[in-house]
Amino acid sequence: MFRLVGILTIALLVVSCSPHTNRYSFQGFWEGPHPDNPNKEFYVQITSADSFCVKGYWTDNGFYDSGFQIDSLKIDENSIRFYVPNWNCTYLGEHAGNTITGGFACVGEPFDSVTLVKNNQVVRFLTEAIPGCHEADYKYTRRKPQQQYDLLTVGNSINKEDSVFIYSLIPEIVAGDYGRINSFLMIRNNKLICEEYFYGYEQNTLHQAESTTKSITSLLTGIAVDKGFITDLNEPVTTILEAPDFDKRITLEHLLTMSSGLTPNDDELYVSNDRIVTILSRELNNEPGSKFQYDGGNTELLGAIIKKKTGMFADEFAKEYLFKPLQISHYNWEIGKQKGYPCVAGSLEITPRELAKIGLMVLNKGEFRGEQVVSEDWINKSTSLKTHTHIPGDDYAYQWWNLTLKTAGEQYPCIWANGFGSQFIYIFPTLNTVIVTTGHNYEFDSWSITSGIEKYLFLLK
Repeated sequence: MFRLVGILTIALLVVSCSPHTNRYSFQGFWEGPHPDNPNKEFYVQITSADSFCVKGYWTDNGFYDSGFQIDSLKIDENSIRFYVPNWNCTYLGEHAGNTITGGFACVGEPFDSVTLVKNNQVVRFLTEAIPGCHEADYKYTRRKPQQQYDLLTVGNSINKEDSVFIYSLIPEIVAGDYGRINSFLMIRNNKLICEEYFYGYEQNTLHQAESTTKSITSLLTGIAVDKGFITDLNEPVTTILEAPDFDKRITLEHLLTMSSGLTPNDDELYVSNDRIVTILSRELNNEPGSKFQYDGGNTELLGAIIKKKTGMFADEFAKEYLFKPLQISHYNWEIGKQKGYPCVAGSLEITPRELAKIGLMVLNKGEFRGEQVVSEDWINKSTSLKTHTHIPGDDYAYQWWNLTLKTAGEQYPCIWANGFGSQFIYIFPTLNTVIVTTGHNYEFDSWSITSGIEKYLFLLK
């Protein structure tokens, strides 16, 4: 049964405790292997207060992936026993030094030998946002951003208002009030003044951007318009993609605003062998242009249209016309490619600093370091309200969201790139501010950090 645990990656993290014992050599993190994937490990954390408690974690490529439940911990002399309900397995082992030799006994399966090895260094990836933050005397201190050769200007000295904002919000992030936030970057008046990484993430660690990729696809569409590859947003998709069976009323504009009327089904889309064919074969459940329906298929068709109109796949087009002028080099867009088409709705891996440059460029109406990367006309058009959504207060533009954050009697309009798990770019034009977060909030409230930013935003006025 242990060989089936790979499918159980998202489970509730539960603490189990055993009666008090003096055998403190069991305390710490014990590492075990994934049965099939060498990039994954599981960890059993045993802590001690009035009694021993145990927690379970999965990691992927060294970083936290999910928690899992462990019950019925029992420690007796040098032996240990615990039960994992989701696996229906009991671990039995004997402790000696930095190893526990034993294995899993699972119902209906032969005994599976698994040695656990102590690895307390993993604490900075699993439970400590910043090393030492759990100590009683810990106090957050802003780490000054470092100037790099990436065209981002760093501001090492900050004013009182910015400082109060940072010192109000970041300690709450460190405390886990907004789930697992892995990075927080803030650009104020065109200078990077805050750059914090948590849970072992570092400046050049690639992070899944999720649906923030959609907003980047909007920028690529705009560049294609600016350069004359696309001349009419009202052109029927069926004409562009030469798909005679596709509804002739659906236009590029409908794809950009998620109002194509096509029946949403991202689950079907992203397990299919051909995303473009899959979305082109969908039926309507609403009249085109009549209703907002969020679905990655609309964005995937934009990627196909970019290829048809420019002769370049979207990632190639991005590299030449968006990433090159922004000097973006830390990214990976290979995940989920099909027949050369990158997944333009959510597969881009990129660093937070690179996302910050994209946000800064949008804040400055498409201009970056003296170069007009995207026309001001497209930035204005693509980031302004086009349709109301099913979420009160959340409006939609061309693959960008429009928010209005309210605090201390003031309202602050926000252009927002929204990626599941807390992969966000917040652009506040009236405050001349860009905030970028990345996170692993797939078990927590993905959008919780927005409330934290909103709470203190008035400090930046």
